[in-house]
Amino acid sequence: MSNFFGVMHIGSEQVSLQIVEYTSLGDMKTVERASSQVTLGEETFKTGRISFAAVRELCELLKGYRRILHEYGVKEYRLLATTAIREADNQQYIIDQVRLKTGFTLEVVDMLQEMYQKYIALFRDIEAEGLSGEQEGILFVDISSGGLSFTLYEAGILRYQQNIHIGALRIKESFEKYQRDSAHFYQALTEYIYSTIDLVEIELNQYKIKYLVLSGAETGLLLKMLGRDEAARISYVGVDEFLALYDRVKQLNLPQLMQAFDLSESRAEMVLPTIVLYQQILALSNVAQIVVSGVQFGDGITISHISEKSGDRWLDVVEQQIVSFAHTLGEKYRHDPKHAASVESTSLLLFDRLVKVHGLGRRERFLLKVACILHDIGKYVSLRRHYFYSYRLIISSDIIGFSEEERALMANVAYYHSKGTPTLSDVNFAALSPAGRITLAKLAAIIRVADAVDRGHLQKATIANVALCGEELIITVTAEQDISLEEWTFIDKADFFENVFGIRPILARQGETPGVR
Repeated sequence: MSNFFGVMHIGSEQVSLQIVEYTSLGDMKTVERASSQVTLGEETFKTGRISFAAVRELCELLKGYRRILHEYGVKEYRLLATTAIREADNQQYIIDQVRLKTGFTLEVVDMLQEMYQKYIALFRDIEAEGLSGEQEGILFVDISSGGLSFTLYEAGILRYQQNIHIGALRIKESFEKYQRDSAHFYQALTEYIYSTIDLVEIELNQYKIKYLVLSGAETGLLLKMLGRDEAARISYVGVDEFLALYDRVKQLNLPQLMQAFDLSESRAEMVLPTIVLYQQILALSNVAQIVVSGVQFGDGITISHISEKSGDRWLDVVEQQIVSFAHTLGEKYRHDPKHAASVESTSLLLFDRLVKVHGLGRRERFLLKVACILHDIGKYVSLRRHYFYSYRLIISSDIIGFSEEERALMANVAYYHSKGTPTLSDVNFAALSPAGRITLAKLAAIIRVADAVDRGHLQKATIANVALCGEELIITVTAEQDISLEEWTFIDKADFFENVFGIRPILARQGETPGVR
């Protein structure tokens, strides 16, 4: 029996609806698409707020979408907002008005999650095109109205990820109209963009990149100017073909652009910011081919929903890429990979044995896994208070696949992995949600015990068994070397675990009676 799923997206320039019919990920088909142009992004970038007149107009659109959902009998749907509402100072009032006027619950998605959902759909298309097997790099660049995301994929591994708060519409709104009309605008625009993204070049120069994959709101504009089908899912553009367009565009003023490419004034105003941004990105690396994707944010949301509902394991491929990026980040900060792997395996073993005790799920397990890989990276900055610097490096890194809240949770796991009791006097702990604080305590208690088992970073102890016996958790290990340091450290770290779970962890050598030496 087929199912229906609907996703509504409130963007900076467009509000859209997509309804798909599916039984599995392999047979999903779009049965309805609708969209309307809006100017929410312009309001936000200019004034910091979205007017209630615009909100009323938005709600009328959403009421129409509700009727369409009802006509198809769609029971499962999501309404999500990205940059414009995310950055509006009156965000909470907008959410409330949408709820009261339409009955919809509006979810505001942070930039990290927005880029991740697009990447899910992008990678699926690239894989279908047979490009993911290339040994040379693929640089995914998504340009939304207010954000720019770089993701470098190479031979199954994510090598680099960076999100920047700059996009075509935001760039345009950074200049007054008289400045955009100036003969000096092209040069000023080029320098403005370069100064924002120049450090990305240093990272990308380490890799040989074959494909530049462009996605985002203005890819349709690029295709139109090239005489291509704006609605195409995948288009291939030669580098020389793009550069010829760039050389032509930079010499034209607004009326000339409108006439040459049959554009409205509002769309023509986006041409120079878009084309110069593309050219500057192209200049960062010596790519052989440009791939233009028609992927939208809602496509990723749909794939994620259907994968979860149908039990499809395709998203595991993306999760493995996230893990590969965590390892890349660990290598960048010269962590001890053997110790990180030991802490990871022990932590996940304890997590699995304690499922009925901690009540956490698959997502929290994944957060713990990545936190284990990165828990010691702060030593790259300083051996003194390395846990603090691990926190700072994680919280300031763009780690694809996690929301800002999840990234903060992982950073706190690293902060408390060795010592300290989380209290509300700790700013980093207090910033978490109440539910997040409980999750943090549970994960920190687990990693702290796991870290103690390999305190010497020599992997001397091998876990033979983990058994929950009443109010004790017996961790039995085998060891051919002296593990006194690990045993003494374990006793010290056991208190926090007991305070969190009400269970005393005991480290025992195989063949010994726990507590008796």
